[in-house]
Amino acid sequence: MNLDTTFWFFDKVRDDNLCLLYNGLISDEITNKLIELSEFNINNIEGLSKMRKKASFLMAECFQNIIRHGEMITDLEHHTNNSFFLTRNWNDIYCIASGNLVMKKNINTVESQMKVVNSLSKDELKDLYLQVLEHNEISGKGGAGLGLIEMARKSGQKLQFVFEEYNKSFSYFYNQILLRSDDASEQLSASHSPIAEAITLHKKMQENNILVVQKGDFAQESILPVLKIIDNNLKHVFENSSSKKRIFHIIVELLQNISKHGDKNQKISEGIILLGGSKKGYQINTGNYIENSKVEKLKNHLTK
Repeated sequence: MNLDTTFWFFDKVRDDNLCLLYNGLISDEITNKLIELSEFNINNIEGLSKMRKKASFLMAECFQNIIRHGEMITDLEHHTNNSFFLTRNWNDIYCIASGNLVMKKNINTVESQMKVVNSLSKDELKDLYLQVLEHNEISGKGGAGLGLIEMARKSGQKLQFVFEEYNKSFSYFYNQILLRSDDASEQLSASHSPIAEAITLHKKMQENNILVVQKGDFAQESILPVLKIIDNNLKHVFENSSSKKRIFHIIVELLQNISKHGDKNQKISEGIILLGGSKKGYQINTGNYIENSKVEKLKNHLTK
């Protein structure tokens, strides 16, 4: 992961009010922190706060789908189970996407469920939900069918989905939901945000061993959830507590640097942070706006 990678991500989400990307293990604690961080971002953007409960519910359903499918791949090589999660907002559109590995033998079942859900009207989805709740007819996987139905019902939109081959036994199952902040009934087409964009972002994260990408307002309140996510996923990176404290101190300083010294637009400290790690080490890249008149002075200071 180099600075060109940082700018590549920034350029992809330049027009987003907020963007949070996660590539790693999903657990209940990680789920809670990702939702907490997303809710903080939503509440800080005018016009989005009223959709917070709906967005939080849909995020939780995405995580539950990841966890349910993840139970089927515990025998994967090297026990890796990297899942993907995305939230983005631009204009009045809010996007939630996820990706997880599924066994190829289960693809037809999942695909048929998605097609059934996408073919139904709002009233038909309600009827199907009640039918599945009573008889569990659509899925034998502990409520996975209910989750898909609820995602379609709550969003009021068709679910975008793609299967991408991973190896001879597994494929990535990506799905995406779009929401409108004004709760308009108008259907959003895939052209508003093709699911291919989410897949491209995930693949770039995998190629560069990136755990988290966050772009948005770096107020003090957004720092702690990010640190908690790191703590839960990269404990194997730190061999002792002093190393852990040192890297956390560096992350806090970098985030506070954006918060305190980045150029502010309407009191928003906009920036981007990328967190990457492996057993060999750990890397943090950040970026923020600065006035052109201050560039030379900062450049000389950094060089010194």
